[in-house]
Amino acid sequence: MLICNPYEIVIQGMTNNNKRFRPSDWAERLCGILSSFDQGHRLSYHQWVRPILVDNIRCVAVDRKLEQISATAFNFLMDFARDNDLRILDCKALLEEQEHSQIPLKNAIKQENSTQQTVNTNQTIANTSKNIITSLRELTPEEDTVAFPALHHLHSYIRGIEQFLERIQTQRAEGYRLLGIFEEGKQNAITICGFRIQTTLIAGKHLNIEDLSSYHQLNADNHIHMILNELKIIAHQEHCTSIHAVSSVTTDNNNKHHLYLKHGFTLDSHQFTYQLI
Repeated sequence: MLICNPYEIVIQGMTNNNKRFRPSDWAERLCGILSSFDQGHRLSYHQWVRPILVDNIRCVAVDRKLEQISATAFNFLMDFARDNDLRILDCKALLEEQEHSQIPLKNAIKQENSTQQTVNTNQTIANTSKNIITSLRELTPEEDTVAFPALHHLHSYIRGIEQFLERIQTQRAEGYRLLGIFEEGKQNAITICGFRIQTTLIAGKHLNIEDLSSYHQLNADNHIHMILNELKIIAHQEHCTSIHAVSSVTTDNNNKHHLYLKHGFTLDSHQFTYQLI
């Protein structure tokens, strides 16, 4: 039995080609982006965004009120669905679809349980990705929302788009800029770099890379190569004498560190942090 309400829009975890959307916890992750802490200091889902299960298919139910309260959050969810080719249905339409069996949802999904099938799927994705058309450009302040998915992958503690935009706007006032890589036909950037031009006594005028993140793992290395090459051009145009990069010391960043070294960066200092909170 369906548990969506007539005033909700449902993002279904199934593409228009009748393929199950991965990863399996995508709905919880998407809802988690807009979650917040309640009065009991417990993390809870947004009042108008929640994960649901329909015929064993994970979905996200979005109350139409969200569009009135926060158009930015609503548009982010709709863009996510369109970028990933997910079905967007009115709850009423979903009810009618199941009632009349226009598309039997249980039969539409092909289960991929064997290891061999998984390997074949990954190979297909890898081969297809080579033909994907990408573009790189600097984002305007009006485009900041398209940077949220990739940067949230790096800074998962930022719980909502409103908080994200507030921090980005504050940083932009201090010279922060964003480069983004986009796939053709998709709204959100899949790789993002945040940087700024600074002048210090020890380094003179230089370009400082503060954020570098990609949630498209298949092409992450190539995208970072594109970003770093573009930053070298910008640094030259801005008459900088060097490019600096801030990167945390974690195993997750090992590949990024390797790419920095491959592009001629050197490890020439230690950064110390004292937490006040």
